[in-house]
Amino acid sequence: MTHRFRTGSILKNIVKITVSMSVLILGIFAFSSNIRADTLKASPSGPSLVYQSNPGTSKFSNGHGYGALSPRVVQLKHQANPADNGKLLLTFEQVITDADVAAGKLPVFPIYESDDNGVTWKHITDIKETHQAGYGKMNCPQLYELPQTIGDMPKGTVVLAGNSTPNDLNGTQLELEKSTDAGQNWNYESTITTAPGLNRTGADPVWEPFLMVYDNQLVCYYSDERDNTVKGSQTLVHQTTTDGKNWSDVVVDAKYYKKGDNRPGMPTVAKMSNGKWAMTYEENAGATSAVKISDDPLNWGSVDDRGTTIAPEGSPIITTLNDGRLAFNNYQTKRDQGKVFIFNDQEALLKGTFNPSAAYETKTGAAYNRDIVPLANGLLLVANGGAFGANNKIQTETIDVGDTTQQGKVIVHYVDQNGKQLAPDDTVSGVIGTSFDVTGKTNKAISGYTLQGVTAGQNSLTGNFGADPIEITVTYTPVTSGGGSTVTTPSSSSSSSSSSSSTVVSSSSSSTTSSSTNTNESSSSTTSTEASTSKKVAPFKVVAKKALYRYSSPQFTKTNRIKGYAQKTLTKAPVFKVVGTTKSTNGALRYQLSDGSYITAKKGYTIKLYLTKKVNMLKVINAKGTWEYKSTKAIKKNAVKHLKKGTVVTVKKIVIAGNATKYQLTNGHYVTGNRQYVKAQF
Repeated sequence: MTHRFRTGSILKNIVKITVSMSVLILGIFAFSSNIRADTLKASPSGPSLVYQSNPGTSKFSNGHGYGALSPRVVQLKHQANPADNGKLLLTFEQVITDADVAAGKLPVFPIYESDDNGVTWKHITDIKETHQAGYGKMNCPQLYELPQTIGDMPKGTVVLAGNSTPNDLNGTQLELEKSTDAGQNWNYESTITTAPGLNRTGADPVWEPFLMVYDNQLVCYYSDERDNTVKGSQTLVHQTTTDGKNWSDVVVDAKYYKKGDNRPGMPTVAKMSNGKWAMTYEENAGATSAVKISDDPLNWGSVDDRGTTIAPEGSPIITTLNDGRLAFNNYQTKRDQGKVFIFNDQEALLKGTFNPSAAYETKTGAAYNRDIVPLANGLLLVANGGAFGANNKIQTETIDVGDTTQQGKVIVHYVDQNGKQLAPDDTVSGVIGTSFDVTGKTNKAISGYTLQGVTAGQNSLTGNFGADPIEITVTYTPVTSGGGSTVTTPSSSSSSSSSSSSTVVSSSSSSTTSSSTNTNESSSSTTSTEASTSKKVAPFKVVAKKALYRYSSPQFTKTNRIKGYAQKTLTKAPVFKVVGTTKSTNGALRYQLSDGSYITAKKGYTIKLYLTKKVNMLKVINAKGTWEYKSTKAIKKNAVKHLKKGTVVTVKKIVIAGNATKYQLTNGHYVTGNRQYVKAQF
C-alpha cells in the first residue's frame, strides 16, 4: 500500500507539471486564440474562518451547548445590478448568552458576504425580527435567490426562511424575509406557518425549512412536529405560494412511525439529470439518512413510503452539480469522517454512501447540518458549523469534485431608431461571477449611420456575468443626404475588443434567425433584438395550451430562448403573468411577462388563466380538488368546505376579484375561477 501511494503521488506531480506547462502555453497564445484565463478550473481554498463563537464568562441561553450552527450559503446569479452576480451570502443559527437575555437582547440571523468565492468573508448586516414583538431570529435559517418573479418579489430577490421565537422558546413562527439589494437590507414578507408549543424537540415546533421555486410557485419544505399521534413524532411537509404572502395549506410528504424516534426530518430536494426529483431526509432520530424519488416535487407518493436508506447518521444535504451529477453529505463521524459523496445518477444515488460514484475528503471534517453549494467556477463550497461545542465556529472551504463551470453572456445589439438590426450581435461570454466590460463595443461604426448611443442596458456595460443573458442595445440613425459624415465599418480587430476575462463568440450565428420547428417562432430571415415600444396592459395571467418557449427578446430565435415548456394537461401547464404586449419586427404579437421575458400571443398557444364568462355550473378538475370560501378572499380562515375532483357545483354569479375571477355559488360560498381547478359546465 505504501508503494501504491508513492507511485500515485509521482503520477500526480507529473500531471501537475503537465497542467502548469499547458497553462503557460495557453497564456502565451491567448491573445491569438481567444482562450480565457477564467475557463481554467479555480484552485480549492480554505478553510476560511467566518465566525468564532465565545460565550465569555456567561453561558449560551436555554441550555444550548453551542453558539453557532447550521450555516447556509447562496451564490447570487440573477441580480439586476450585474456587479452583484457571483457574490456569496452566508448566514447561520447564532445563539445569544444568558447575559444577553438578561440585558433584553434578542438573537438575529447574521449575514456575511464574500466576493472571492469564499476565500474571505465580511459581516454586512443582521436580520432582526420586526413582525412579532418580543421574538428573535432563533434557528434554522435557509437562504435562496429567486430565479423568477414571485408576487412583489422580482427575479434576483434573496429570501430567507427561518424560525422566530421569544427567548423563552414559547412559540414558533416560520417567517420569510426578503432582500432586493443583494443582502444589504431585509424586510419581512410573510409568515409561512406557526407552531404553538415550545421550540424544542418533542414539543410541537416546526423547523428546518428548504426553499425552491417550481411551477411558478415558491415552495417551502420543512419538518413538522405538530402532529402528536405518537409523542415526539415528526412529519415532512411543504407549503407553496404564488405571491410570497399567502401560503397554501400544509401538504404531507412523509409521515411514518411506530415509535416517535422513527421521525423523518431535515428535507432537502434536488433535481436529477433524468428529470426526476430526489428528497433526502434523516430518519430514526438521525441514525440514518434516506431518499424518496418523484416525478413531481409537490407529490411524493404515499406518506407511509419510507424511501431508501442511503447513509448512516443524519442531517443530510443533497444538491445538483453544474454538470448534472448529485453531491451529498451528512453527519458521518464514525465511518467516513466528513467526506462529500458524488452520485452520477439516480441508480448510483440509491446505492448510497455505501457505494458512491466518488468520495472526496474535506479539511474541515464532519459537521452537523453542513451545507454544500456548487459554485459557478466549478468548485464545491462546504460550509461547516461544527457540532454542539460551546466554542464552535463557522468555516468554509472549497473542494474540486470534477464539476464544470457555469457560463454567462452579454449580448450587444446594433439597431436603427426603428429597431431594425444593422449589424450582427456581439456576444461576450465568461464564467458567472467573473467580470466583463463591453464599453468598447458600444461605439461601433456602421456605414451610412451615425451613432446615437446606448438606448438600453446603459448600467450593464460593466459588471459580472450572471445566469441570465445581459442585453445591451446600441442605436444608430441614418446619415442624412444633406450633410453629416458617413462612417465606415471598422476592422474585425476593433469590433471584437473585450475585457481580459471575456471572449467574443462568433456573432455571425446571431445575424440570421435560427431554424426551428416551434411554430410560434419567427420565420423571418433577419432578426432584430429590440421590438417596438411595449404597450403596458392591466396584468393578467395566461396558461399554456401548447408547447412553447420563453424568450429574452420579442425576436424569437434560438439564441434568445430562455426556457422551453412541454405541452401538459391544463391543470399542470405553466402559468405566466402578462404585463404588456409588443410586436416583433415582422409584426408577430408577443406577450411581455412580469420578469421582462416574452412568449407568443398567437391564438391557441395560451388562454387566460381565469374564466371570464357567466356559467351555470362548475366542475372541479384538479386532482387536489379545491375549496369553498365564505368570502372572495381565499385564505385559510375563510375556507368552508373541500371539494374533491369531479364535484359539480351550481353557480349564482361571477365576481371580479382583482386580476382573478370568483364564482358565488347558490349556497353563498365562493370558489375560484381558475381554469386549472374548475371547468365551466354550461
